[in-house]
Amino acid sequence: MNFFGHAVLAAWRDEASPFVLGAMLPDFATMIRARPPGATHHGIEAGMDFHHQTDDAFHRCAGFLELSHAAFRSLLARGVGRGSARAVAHIGVEMLLELPLAGDARAQRAYLGALGGAGDADLGPRVAWASAEERVRFERLRQALLARGNVAPDLASEVIAERLARALSGRPLLALDATAQLAVRNWVATSRAEVAERAGPLVEELKSALAS
Repeated sequence: MNFFGHAVLAAWRDEASPFVLGAMLPDFATMIRARPPGATHHGIEAGMDFHHQTDDAFHRCAGFLELSHAAFRSLLARGVGRGSARAVAHIGVEMLLELPLAGDARAQRAYLGALGGAGDADLGPRVAWASAEERVRFERLRQALLARGNVAPDLASEVIAERLARALSGRPLLALDATAQLAVRNWVATSRAEVAERAGPLVEELKSALAS
């Protein structure tokens, strides 16, 4: 589950900005090529713990496993290498799941509120990055996401493919060349409707797992 998906689930549990921020921080750390930070705020710590609980439950959900296995087979059939296909099947399904979740107005408010509250004048100093450079990289990411605004529910397939390519660009064994990126774009175009249709039941399955 990607950062916005974590915001959706976190807002279902607790809409407070520290909790929602904490739920997204491990993904933000991955995006800036950093280790997950520490925190000196209970709400942020609780959110980070919830992130790990959510990922553990999500990756065992039957709905996610079925979608990711089907994506892997489809990407292989389109000529994408096994390593790249496995990575795209995982991350790509997560990205596609964000599109129908973007209709959750409460989650959108919680997401933007957490981003807005993560600056140096508010919760920022309570997040313990390992270095000043990581703090700068996070601030750049935070500003970029704030400038983007609400998570869009209707991203074009080529935009999603480009984001997947960027996510894998720093991993030589998984990086997508132009041919593979075109195959991924075509997979996105043909798969997004099915993922959207199954998003609701998958979220309910995940909520049930987290509540047990």
